Amino acid sequence: MMRKKIGKAGLSLCMAAMLAAGALTGCGGSAEEEAQTPENAAAEDMTEGAAEDVTEAASGDEIEFWNFFTGPDGDNMKVLVDGFNATNPAYRIKNVTMASGDLYTKIPTVVNSGEGIPDLTIVDVARIPMFYEQGLLESMASVMENAPEVKKENYNALVWDTGTFDGEQYAVPLDMGVIGVAYNKDLVEQYAPGVLDDNLITIDEIKEIIPKASADGIVTVPVSFFGYEQALALAKQEGGDLFKDENTPNINSPEFTKAVQTLKDIVDLGGCSEEGEENLQLFMAGEAIFCPDGVWDANALNAIEGLNWGITNSLCYNTDTFYNFSNSNQFVMLKNDKRSDEKEKVIADFLEYVRVNALEWARSGQVPASSAADDEAEYAAMNQHFFVSAPEMEESIRFNNYKYSGYANDAIGKVFGDILFGHTDLEEGLAQAQKQAEDNIAQNQ
Repeated sequence: MMRKKIGKAGLSLCMAAMLAAGALTGCGGSAEEEAQTPENAAAEDMTEGAAEDVTEAASGDEIEFWNFFTGPDGDNMKVLVDGFNATNPAYRIKNVTMASGDLYTKIPTVVNSGEGIPDLTIVDVARIPMFYEQGLLESMASVMENAPEVKKENYNALVWDTGTFDGEQYAVPLDMGVIGVAYNKDLVEQYAPGVLDDNLITIDEIKEIIPKASADGIVTVPVSFFGYEQALALAKQEGGDLFKDENTPNINSPEFTKAVQTLKDIVDLGGCSEEGEENLQLFMAGEAIFCPDGVWDANALNAIEGLNWGITNSLCYNTDTFYNFSNSNQFVMLKNDKRSDEKEKVIADFLEYVRVNALEWARSGQVPASSAADDEAEYAAMNQHFFVSAPEMEESIRFNNYKYSGYANDAIGKVFGDILFGHTDLEEGLAQAQKQAEDNIAQNQ
């Protein structure tokens, strides 16, 4: 398909690609990283082996804080760390950033060895159930005792509960990285006027848009980009979940099979980008009407001069129900007998500082888990606020945080792109993913 090229004043496509890459690596532990499509695997490769970025602390002891904020959101976290350190705590925060793959490789190694364990760590919600099961996490009870406002009532309850096991808290959420669909307002007006009046895009509407947009060389929706979360949302609308129970994946279920087939239909109809194209770059360049994406890419999209964009719900079959899958970066303390009570008090102070200053994290593009920014006009004006703007919006959010989500995500990621572009038969590919997930779970139970 010949692609119509639409230039954007003030920013070259090369710069757009750089911004896209930086934005993609910023949300290190996302489900999109778990499901290794060629695009996000390449994005991770760009950060794997990158030098650690450390905010140097003053002389004396420190609280070592590991995280994977290697993208633009790292600047916002640095503001929070520097702001807290400026309060002259008993222990300064040493901000250590690394690629998420490195971080997840190091965690079991350092905990099992008892050496080099960080005092505080950020992990993705999808990792927490297994880390808890493996005994790698400390309870957050001491933090909550020392910072009484760090409690469920001051956070979005849905995301708070993802860190609760047997009635005890093992994680404090920083955010909700909701994955919806970004849209170009100008192209919507041109090719799909009125479609977003209800903030929902149905599959039937997508199929009606494709012929006209394709004739002009415009991509309707690149479902090869964050398409996995779109498939999860579609399957959920049909009543299908990724797992039948805690230990049994449900990858080759009728609901998930239908969802992936639906996305493949969009590809076959010419509504998707071509295989191997940089999808976020296409959207930035004004060559795609819609683009599945995470809220954390807001800063990259806002940097594009002339890009009039918004974000809405994930694709749906009908307007009766809808779902939006989300990641969540969460603070945890890894098992460490050497961490002192005094350090845990400072960690509590830091988490309280982050909670109160949630607006700064909202500026990274994320939806803060803390409710402290809820009444801020600046936050209400941000695109990602859409996902918490009404009770029905918050109720639409789901987390892919089964104990063995990582195994299912990885197995699906190996076949997802090949299925969409016709290199692998749909049913054979999902059966392969089902077996791989089952085998990996059996080996690690």
